Amino acid sequence: MSDAQAPTLYEWVGGLEVLDRLTVRFYERVRDDAVLAPIFAAMPVDHPHHVALFLAEVLGGPSTYSEQFGGHAHMVARHLSRHL
Repeated sequence: MSDAQAPTLYEWVGGLEVLDRLTVRFYERVRDDAVLAPIFAAMPVDHPHHVALFLAEVLGGPSTYSEQFGGHAHMVARHLSRHL
């Protein structure tokens, strides 16, 4: 990043390490919530990291999520297919 260029939101929040910690903590709290816990009961252990990668990309970070998982459109289609 040059001095003249504003940081991306990804850089501003602290990068992937911070997003990983944030999503892990969020999903820990979800598991403790009586209403949300059943919805996420079958959540894979790596789900928080996938969410962190998605957020990183949306906030202007690396395109790792799209490269590894096919991007937002693929994610939406995958989730919809589970509920149809």
